[in-house]
Amino acid sequence: MVSETARAERFTARALAGHSAVGLTVAALAYLICLTGTLAVFTDELKLLEQPAPAPALLQAGAIDRAARAALDQAPDTATLYALAPSTAAGRLTLTSYGPGGQQDWLADAAGNIRPARTPWTGFVDDLHMTLTAPAPWGALAVGLVGVAMLSLILSGVLAHPRIFRDAFRLRLGAPRRLREADLHNRMSIWGLPFHLAISLTGAFFGIASLPVMAIAALQFHGDAERVYRSLSGPEIPADSRPAALPDLDDIAARARAELPGSTLYYLGVERPGSAGMRIRVEVTGPGRLPRGDQIFFDAAGSEIGRVGFVTGSAGLQLYSGAAQVHFGFWGGLPVRIAYGVLGAALTWITASGVTIWLARRRDRGRPAPVLERAWHGWTRGVPLALAAAWLLSGVASVAAVFWATALLLQVAAQRPRRR
Repeated sequence: MVSETARAERFTARALAGHSAVGLTVAALAYLICLTGTLAVFTDELKLLEQPAPAPALLQAGAIDRAARAALDQAPDTATLYALAPSTAAGRLTLTSYGPGGQQDWLADAAGNIRPARTPWTGFVDDLHMTLTAPAPWGALAVGLVGVAMLSLILSGVLAHPRIFRDAFRLRLGAPRRLREADLHNRMSIWGLPFHLAISLTGAFFGIASLPVMAIAALQFHGDAERVYRSLSGPEIPADSRPAALPDLDDIAARARAELPGSTLYYLGVERPGSAGMRIRVEVTGPGRLPRGDQIFFDAAGSEIGRVGFVTGSAGLQLYSGAAQVHFGFWGGLPVRIAYGVLGAALTWITASGVTIWLARRRDRGRPAPVLERAWHGWTRGVPLALAAAWLLSGVASVAAVFWATALLLQVAAQRPRRR
């Protein structure tokens, strides 16, 4: 018969294995989020690589209005149309339509002539970073919880190494490989500490922001979270299906910019276009301020009906908008985005090396986890290869299907025992 002690030991071993597997899963998601976030900093450049035409250029007068009307002609059942203005030197005017027929995307040239957008890989990378391609709001919530875990790991890592600041530039180059990797892991962690804290804190903030929204929706709006968001998104206009002509959108954008001197257009959205219940939202960026900009609202007649001041409003609104700018790195031009790219790549390596070091220490202490080791190596090597495969095949196959299938196949391959 098996003794009670043996049963307890087996139970403890299984519990520890389960605990390690959960921790490894969180680390795997953190690695994926860090890697895709680093790529997402260069969204405009990646889209330009994926679809070079039309070339980036300064918009001509009337380009936004012409592009929006052309998009509405191609998607007459549009419920909401967004026109996103170029925000970087590699950016182009993009339009997105949402309606019963689904989502449609276009790119516009300087004159406002549109063509379908063909950037599935970059869109997938952005979605993978922000939602893990999971349904709303669960994907964003999972990303936020991973951000919380990363923040706790960063803080506990600093507290667990009391000499980490004193040894900020100490590298034992002649030591064994594991010690060299541990030194580099610790040094890179401290060199980029302000960035790591800012990214994990803001990422956690935006991800778990859905929790109070879901609670309010359950208590006051019968679970309808959209009603909560609508109550925070500026003045409402009652739905009115009577036909109404679309006002001159370039003129509205110019009037919105005049409300915030020195500002530039960020985006323009038209809800219920072509109806008397139309609402037009324009966001203009504030010059020299970290918060992105104010949102100004217009009705079907082109009359201003209200404003949400992310630059000129309350401290809470400014904090919310500023946190978004800090997280995505679009507040200081190309030099800041390059710095984010370098620091993001370093954070991705730190995430990978931290788990590798932990697994090596387990092995050195006589508690090897070969299955977990193979899984981790398969993931950290497989994800970049899966992204590359998805890029190469994006013209002939679903990007999401290629990515997940490749990642799974490489994970299965990694679990095959190596021949001695």
